[in-house]
Amino acid sequence: ALKSVCTSYEILFFDTSTGKQITSGASGYRDEKWDTYTARLGWHVQGIWPPCADGSDINSLDRSPDGTVCATADDFGFVKLFRFPCPVEKASFKQFIGHSSHVTKVRFHKKVNYLMSTGGNDKSVFQWKFELDKEGMEEAEQANNDDDD
Repeated sequence: ALKSVCTSYEILFFDTSTGKQITSGASGYRDEKWDTYTARLGWHVQGIWPPCADGSDINSLDRSPDGTVCATADDFGFVKLFRFPCPVEKASFKQFIGHSSHVTKVRFHKKVNYLMSTGGNDKSVFQWKFELDKEGMEEAEQANNDDDD
């Protein structure tokens, strides 16, 4: 099966052998373990959306090959890393700045600690290397929770 998101912000499922849409896909594939995950909508990624987002603010998402992290590219020039899954609103994240305007795409390399991003107006390609810092992610989560008070 193939999972996609359309421009009307609907999650769609298709049979890869016939190309036909599976209209019962949301319930039929609820617990599916996807080889890759790039859908910007869904239970697994509810927490990536900033407050007051209009649905077009996040341009791209990719889950790491080991399934522990997802990255987003947004209209504000940021590349963000979240734990995966991140089903809660205002999920903690690490934010990285490098592009001079909106970021159009993010993709992980097969080696989990490399991430590629492409810029819009700056027409650049960045390669990011990261190490998952569990202590740092916990600090970011605590800071995000403190902002709610």
